[in-house]
Amino acid sequence: MLRLSHRWCAAMLLLATCGRGEPEPADLQALRLPTGALLSPDGAWLFVTNSNLDLGVKTSTLVVLNLRALDQAFAEEPAAADAELSAASPCRVSEAMSKETAEKAQEVVECEERYFIQRAHSVRFTSGAGNIALDRPIGDEGPWRLLVPSSLEERAVTWIDVVREAGGIEVDCGQDGEGECDAAHSLQRLGNDPAGARLPSDPARIFVDREGYRFAYLPHLLGARMTLIALDAEYGPKITDITDATQSFFATEPLGKGVLAGGFAVDQRACDPADAPPTSEGCTRPLLYASHRFWPGVRLFSVETGRDTIVRFGNHWLLGVNPYAAGDRPFMGEIEFLDPDVGDRLLAVHTTPPSLSLVDTSLGPTGEPLNDPIDSVALCHNPNLLAVHRPKQGEAIAFISCYSDDEVAAVALGSFSVIATIPVDDGPNELVVDEARRKLYVVHTLASTIGVVELDSASPRRLQMIRRIGLGG
Repeated sequence: MLRLSHRWCAAMLLLATCGRGEPEPADLQALRLPTGALLSPDGAWLFVTNSNLDLGVKTSTLVVLNLRALDQAFAEEPAAADAELSAASPCRVSEAMSKETAEKAQEVVECEERYFIQRAHSVRFTSGAGNIALDRPIGDEGPWRLLVPSSLEERAVTWIDVVREAGGIEVDCGQDGEGECDAAHSLQRLGNDPAGARLPSDPARIFVDREGYRFAYLPHLLGARMTLIALDAEYGPKITDITDATQSFFATEPLGKGVLAGGFAVDQRACDPADAPPTSEGCTRPLLYASHRFWPGVRLFSVETGRDTIVRFGNHWLLGVNPYAAGDRPFMGEIEFLDPDVGDRLLAVHTTPPSLSLVDTSLGPTGEPLNDPIDSVALCHNPNLLAVHRPKQGEAIAFISCYSDDEVAAVALGSFSVIATIPVDDGPNELVVDEARRKLYVVHTLASTIGVVELDSASPRRLQMIRRIGLGG
């Protein structure tokens, strides 16, 4: 399956749901076609978006997993396989994970998710939910603000505040008694004006600025558009710029086989005032990278901060791999700086051909980043998303989810080589590293589960899926 867009995925999934009549309200204590996940800054909660890509229920949802309660449950002896689960006994031994033979099978403990999700923490909003970006509108001590793009029906960006309280959290999007977020928390038009331009179709992965500029950036999988969101507007976040449809922000694919143009992900290069690229104007404006979806490279851009509008810079081919070696599309997936505080090396996922590139983004003779690929490694099929494990001691590891192969590739970043290919459940998507627990959470969209991969170097099961949140099929 090639992840062209949420709309495309939804069209495929709808084939299985046609003729079912009026959909039911979305379950507020379940995992159902999850797509996005975010670890809370205090490590106590895992926020998860349920996409409703098949439109089988009325809405998407945000649910919140209590990780401390899960820690306690996983520490206890699990029930036998196929045992009936309850609040008192929520976990059991699952069928062993095995990619090849029974001799290589490894036990997985699975827990039913509804015993770790409180309905009071769950909300409903427009279908097609994607990733979750974190904003802290009043600093580290204030509430967490979650931004979630949705791509189906009424495409929007929903913003949800999470207020920390003694003994727990409160989730607020102006929801009603059924958990439906109100219209004020849904960004759909330029300037939040009912007469303003509509948010373009197929929003991809939203990214919140991490260098102190109060913006979020949202590329679109189709239509060659980029959206800018100001985070400190008078009544909450506000869409302040949408690039012109006639002046493509993203390039069309280069093989002459179509006119698809779009983007996938954004990351930000750190800026040193003592050695600032000219395009950053002395670090007074951000320097950002966006991966094209149907063109093998990235575009650099910035923001004219006084006017809250997008400024485009050049496109850069990433030719560490040969895009002409395969005719499939799309080309590019997620991008992430190896060291976000330095910004001299960029990791770039190539969906076609499946590979990971290391790009030299150090400053060249002109003072601008070189953007030269210096290494690449082949991956499993249809890689898209990326997460980096940065242990205090030992080698950093990049994890890349391969949607088509139901695997996660582990790439050691010192040697830049694949050290493991980890079998997981159906449709691996978002990846979240939990450094404190030394675990990797793998969101399985098609299986509607979340896998837990061991990262502890002292464990005999390191780089294996050892747990599952949600019950396997």
